[in-house]
Amino acid sequence: MSNKLHIVAAFGLLFVLFSCNTTKPQKRDREREQSKTYSKDVNDLPVHMFLYHADSINSQLYYSIDNKQLVYKKIDSAGNFSARVKVFYKFLPYADAKVFFDSSTVYISDKVVGEPQAKTLAGYIPLKINVAQTSYIELNISDVNGKRHQTHYIKCEKKDPYGQQSYIIMGDNKAVFFSNKIEKGNEVNIYNTRVTFNKARVDFFANDYSLPPPPFSERLPSPYPTMPDSTFYVSSINGHSVPLQIAKQGIYFIRLDTATTGCTVMGVEQNFPKVLSYEQMIAATRFIMNKDEHQKMINASDKQAAIDKFWLTLGGGEDRAKELIKRYYNRIQDANSFFTSHIEGWKTDMGMIYIVFGPPNKTYKTNQMETWVYGNEGAPNAITFRFEKINNPFSENNFKLIRNINYRDPWYIAVNNWRDGHVYLDAK
Repeated sequence: MSNKLHIVAAFGLLFVLFSCNTTKPQKRDREREQSKTYSKDVNDLPVHMFLYHADSINSQLYYSIDNKQLVYKKIDSAGNFSARVKVFYKFLPYADAKVFFDSSTVYISDKVVGEPQAKTLAGYIPLKINVAQTSYIELNISDVNGKRHQTHYIKCEKKDPYGQQSYIIMGDNKAVFFSNKIEKGNEVNIYNTRVTFNKARVDFFANDYSLPPPPFSERLPSPYPTMPDSTFYVSSINGHSVPLQIAKQGIYFIRLDTATTGCTVMGVEQNFPKVLSYEQMIAATRFIMNKDEHQKMINASDKQAAIDKFWLTLGGGEDRAKELIKRYYNRIQDANSFFTSHIEGWKTDMGMIYIVFGPPNKTYKTNQMETWVYGNEGAPNAITFRFEKINNPFSENNFKLIRNINYRDPWYIAVNNWRDGHVYLDAK
């Protein structure tokens, strides 16, 4: 499974002991520009990371890097090659802070004999974090031998021993899952070594939410669910873990004993975040279909032929249709990667805008708001979308679009561009 990786090594040892100071609220809400937040660059270095708090002091920053993204250089006459990744990071009191508590540099190295074979570099960086207040870790990750680089921000919440970062998801053979999005049919083990418990309560919420309404609609998207479809209990064998069978698509919310916070595991379809089945492709194309078209495809006996005919009609020919399919469903995949919360990312407000309009030219963020700008900022034809953060027990990634009737014309222009065989506001 693509999101299931073995820990192969921990490179370097980092000890960080610090305490958080109180910061002024107005600085926390300062809007900051992040122009490349959702843009792709040939120099991006894709890295999967998550933070796990093993106990009140020790934490582990897990990483996973596809070595095909790295440059290996020959280092001696014996035919040895080496790749090296530099990880520089610092602890911040809030995401856009100009001051930091502490910083350090760690190197992840891989030495091989002969030409390197495709594999995953996975492991963790051990941290000692003694903090009872929310902070942020800014990570600047770069390929020492190449040009690829990436910047990550991880919100660090260690105060609550029942919070999401106090859980780690593993397979039967101790293989770590780097995401809490788990394909249906898997059985996983949920670990929390900060507390001892006898059983866990699991609330299951079926993922059958409707798609968000258009950005000009007065109708609001469905809120996150509050009543579970079912509840069951799982006993712990060792006092620190419980097994969980991912039988269905939806949210599994795991709580220990009487805790109100817990761990969210999302059951997803195979190949997530990609959309590959024809049923999924039809569902995800609803944004640029009218109601009758969509219903006919749902009812079609040959769904492959139905969705192929739709794209061939839009493209006017096979080559253009293939290009449209590639671009549209790549945006679906990106939306799932960027915006998934209690539902798949393509079903969210952000996912809807991203799929139809593409990545924004500029992005501004505060703790409670994101602003996306399309076109030249300040120009008459520029379009601005604002999303407000919604407190959600299952995810920190839930945002709602502030809808406006003035979005009607831009929306239909963008949709009609797709239907005319063009990709709206795409630089390519």
